[in-house]
Amino acid sequence: MKKVYHFLVLLFLVIPFLLQAQLKPWDAVTQMTRGINIGNTMEAPNEGAWNAAIKEYYFDDLKAAGFNTIRIPMNWWNHTSKTAPYTIDAAWLNRVEQVVDWGLARGLFIVMNTHHETQLFGNFNTYLPMYVSIWSQIATRMKGKSDHLLFELLNEPHGAPTYANMNDFNTKVVKAIRTTNPTRIIVYSGNQWANSYNLINTALVNPAPGDKYLMGYYHSYDPIGFGLSGTGTFGSDADKQGIWNKMQSVADWSTKTGIPAYLGEFGATSSGDLNSRFRYYATNVDYAMTHKIPFMVWDNNGDFQVYNRGGRTFNEIKDILTHYYPQSTTNFTVAQAG
Repeated sequence: MKKVYHFLVLLFLVIPFLLQAQLKPWDAVTQMTRGINIGNTMEAPNEGAWNAAIKEYYFDDLKAAGFNTIRIPMNWWNHTSKTAPYTIDAAWLNRVEQVVDWGLARGLFIVMNTHHETQLFGNFNTYLPMYVSIWSQIATRMKGKSDHLLFELLNEPHGAPTYANMNDFNTKVVKAIRTTNPTRIIVYSGNQWANSYNLINTALVNPAPGDKYLMGYYHSYDPIGFGLSGTGTFGSDADKQGIWNKMQSVADWSTKTGIPAYLGEFGATSSGDLNSRFRYYATNVDYAMTHKIPFMVWDNNGDFQVYNRGGRTFNEIKDILTHYYPQSTTNFTVAQAG
């Protein structure tokens, strides 16, 4: 009887621990799957400069539509002192926490980052201590949040930063975050616009070998002429093979390194051919799901719009993003009725 009693006591103590066990990156990617950006908003020089400030109902609408991951680009340069200890404006940090909490309260995965930090790219060594401090402050404020909150270190570094710069940045920022968030999922990238090649290149090193809570991310608007400018069409075998090859290379890298990755931005501008855009989104979703890579469509409430934030409606691209499965077709054709 005593052994049974001890077993029950042990079980009572262990079950709550198991239920609250920290989410691992490989488990996270199986749940994140379909995502969307709230772009051109909190990464503006000031929120409201490019789009209306984020409303709480956005998260209700996006979840109801079928998205389970929301990436929220955020700028910090304009809200941080430029001299040590590089204090973040309290009002901005409060606002960021409010928006993050809106998403987490609905059970969504929330990805927050540092975005449009062009001053850092041009003066890397000068401002690296500033961004180490920024992330230390963010981590301290967010340390008690759900493990559905991910820290994405730096959006699309480009220009001057080298692999050595990125290795230095990633290593120092991860170390600063780990002081208060030992098991928070941290997401890093390579340089040159966070393309897949620079993530998987061997010159980019693991910022914290042995850390079990790291992810990688990459962006892709390929083919660039169509994705960003709407030039030409999309849908040839070569077009699709290019998307497949990129995702396969990332999946291979994840298998080799043990670090999963997600596609943090992709999209095709609304000025492009409609049928091609349907094929583009369907192809990306199809291949991402096949490779088990979560995706987050770029939505800026403008020329890359899926969700009409003011009208609380979605266009036809939403159904491809939230209802498409590998068994569906990627060869869309639309004709005007009558």
